[in-house]
Amino acid sequence: MGMYTELNLGVCFIEHAPKNFIDILKYMLDDSLPDPQLPDHPFFETERWSWMLRCDSFYFDGHTDSSLQYKDFIDTYYLNVRCNLKNYSNEIEHFLNFIQPYLDTEGFLGYMRYEEDDDPTLIYNTEDGIKLFHANIDYYEIKGVSV
Repeated sequence: MGMYTELNLGVCFIEHAPKNFIDILKYMLDDSLPDPQLPDHPFFETERWSWMLRCDSFYFDGHTDSSLQYKDFIDTYYLNVRCNLKNYSNEIEHFLNFIQPYLDTEGFLGYMRYEEDDDPTLIYNTEDGIKLFHANIDYYEIKGVSV
């Protein structure tokens, strides 16, 4: 049956991102919109591309609440993703590759976490493209703070 992978992402896109790119993201969040024109990219060859940002399960706490917001005073869009899906065809990696050319956010973007792992895989946008780093979390006590 397969395992779920959680994706948490917060990014800003470049000013004047192409309309068709934004239309694709809007469609992924609301499939009642008209079908967008799809570019030639491996992401669109995956079975779940159109609804991956809305995928949810009971395997992770929290709920899916992906959203796209436009900030008119700087003419750019922000994407917030919280979803989880069976990443059978590497939809997450293909999605990250698809959005990377339009990212204005540099450095840390978010994380993904496999259902059976305690430690997440951190997602970074670097000069060399998207890089994934498996975190090895060191736990420590916060002294003098009640949590």
